[in-house]
Amino acid sequence: MFKPRTTRPEAGNKYYIRRESGGYSRAIKGYPTDNLCDVLSNCVGYAYGRFHEIAERKEMDLFDPVNAENILQNAKDHGLKTGTEPKIGALIVWQKGATLKPDDGAGHVAVVERIDEDGTILTSESGYGAENPFWTTARKPPFAYMSGFKFLGFVYQPDGSKNPYPEPKRVLKNNCFGSDVKWLQYELIESGYMRENEIDGDFGKITLGAVLAFQFEHSLEVDGVCGDKTVEALKLAF
Repeated sequence: MFKPRTTRPEAGNKYYIRRESGGYSRAIKGYPTDNLCDVLSNCVGYAYGRFHEIAERKEMDLFDPVNAENILQNAKDHGLKTGTEPKIGALIVWQKGATLKPDDGAGHVAVVERIDEDGTILTSESGYGAENPFWTTARKPPFAYMSGFKFLGFVYQPDGSKNPYPEPKRVLKNNCFGSDVKWLQYELIESGYMRENEIDGDFGKITLGAVLAFQFEHSLEVDGVCGDKTVEALKLAF
């Protein structure tokens, strides 16, 4: 189940420890090297670990730990979807300088942990050379970083859903009916908010209560309405 990360990775979390040190990561050591998680401080080391941690993928092969600004293309080469609209659990990538070559900067990458109703995103991140190995930042569109950096886009989590029903193309709320409501109910069952025998395609009191509980526990607006942000959160709720 997706839970926003708002505190630094804990000691022994193998997604942030190099393979040479007994972890899962193929990233380089951070600098200054954190004594609990040796890929920190480093934006790529952190984002590489967090992106795979969200997917619970120990192989850590969704993309390669290349320079931050090259991650967008590297992710595309690995079959991941990219775009310019934020989604929960996505990477956000910035280019440094005029080219994608390291001689004018290596860029920056962070992870989207939350999306607010006004479009503000909360990112978790690290940075090479930073004394603090972890921090969060609230960013408003158009998601500027620092002077000399250019926003490139987002890398989205792979969709490994086994849901047999069509994903909603409309906003779902109380008194809606249809197969897309069954999609919502299936996801709520998978996340532990409904029972298996409650898929009926009817957005009634039971579904409403489940949506409200899900939104509350995932730091979403608690309005009982299943829009884009709730759909994306459900898709990441393993």
